[in-house]
Amino acid sequence: METVSEEIHCTKCTKFGCIAMCYGCQQAFCTKHFIKHRLHLSQQMDDLHNKYEVFQQDLDRNNFEQPLLSSIYTWERKSIRKIQEIAEKARNDLQQWMEKTKNEIKISLEQITSKFELNEKSDDYTEMDLERYTKKLSEFRNLLEKPSTISIVEDKTFSSSICGIKIVEQSSSSIPISETNHHLIEPIQEHFISMFGPCQLSEENRVVTHSSYRAGLSQISGINHYSSGKHSFDFLIEKKGSKNIFIGIQSSSKQISSPTFDYSVHGWWNLDYAIINGECAGGDNNEIIQTGDKITLNIDCDNQQIELEHHRTKRLVHLPIKLEVCPFPWKILVRLRTEGDCVRILNYVHNQ
Repeated sequence: METVSEEIHCTKCTKFGCIAMCYGCQQAFCTKHFIKHRLHLSQQMDDLHNKYEVFQQDLDRNNFEQPLLSSIYTWERKSIRKIQEIAEKARNDLQQWMEKTKNEIKISLEQITSKFELNEKSDDYTEMDLERYTKKLSEFRNLLEKPSTISIVEDKTFSSSICGIKIVEQSSSSIPISETNHHLIEPIQEHFISMFGPCQLSEENRVVTHSSYRAGLSQISGINHYSSGKHSFDFLIEKKGSKNIFIGIQSSSKQISSPTFDYSVHGWWNLDYAIINGECAGGDNNEIIQTGDKITLNIDCDNQQIELEHHRTKRLVHLPIKLEVCPFPWKILVRLRTEGDCVRILNYVHNQ
């Protein structure tokens, strides 16, 4: 802004003389209204500064991805339900076929058995009869054990019923300029298997529940082994009792049938209570992880480390792994200590 000598009337009061021109809004003011105009601009600057500080706080709290994460989670649950529906229908169809085939075989078997017993009773049979009865029995068994009239095939319409999703970055002109990783988020590929202790597996071994308060520790592992690449596993703590739940890894080269000490175990009983080389690494054994929490375990074989992400508190902790103590291949490891403790594995994504 600068003062001009021409007699231009004030925009606010139409007075002449002592005029100042604002080259921002291109308006002229008398001295009184020029001061008010500057004060108003100063207040706007203060408000803008406050908005920037609020945005910086929101940026530090990392809240912006939550709506997008919710969309991914919704897709994930919808896809899982669709897969479960398809699998259940396939199981029912197979069961119906088996029951029908068994009934047909029973009728034929009764007829042949009747002839077989009659021949045996009358001592009226030869090698040809025995060969015929043996062949028929083999046909019946193969019809159930190696059915030639039924098989499990991939439904080509499946890809149209469940679509993959990916993250696409777009320019201001809404033209895609890059794609992040180009990965399809895959359905569940990992499942639980009981190692020892009281537990019950359900929903095609995707859910494990501690089943006895008297028997103590229950140890469960994943079915897959990992020696390269980066892998992510999402877990849902469906129920947690009075004691913490362990999530981590173990070397699958070690066979354990009892809860003895194992140097290869690495992971967390809670975010601040880590297990390294099978031993407690110190920290606070608090109860940050609660019922309903979602947790992601990242297994990074390439960089020889694991990470645990707690979505509710947005905390991420990691542990380096020494291969001489925990050699490849690795497998996920879950330990439950309280009756009713329940963990669901939501999905497995192979990152690279």
